Amino acid sequence: MTRLTVSVPDALAEQIKLAAGDNVSAWMAEAARDKMLSEECKALAAWEKTNRDDGWNAERWGE
Repeated sequence: MTRLTVSVPDALAEQIKLAAGDNVSAWMAEAARDKMLSEECKALAAWEKTNRDDGWNAERWGE
């Protein structure tokens, strides 16, 4: 594991501690994974919107 130091405003730190309970590191790691997955999904959706193949969709779904 790699240790990171992150600075956040005091009010946010308190909210994180309340939400995370005993394991702030695990909570922050999960939040970071969720954010990265969300960004990846947005990028994929944007790519599919500009590169979609309606012919393939019609063949696949019988449209």
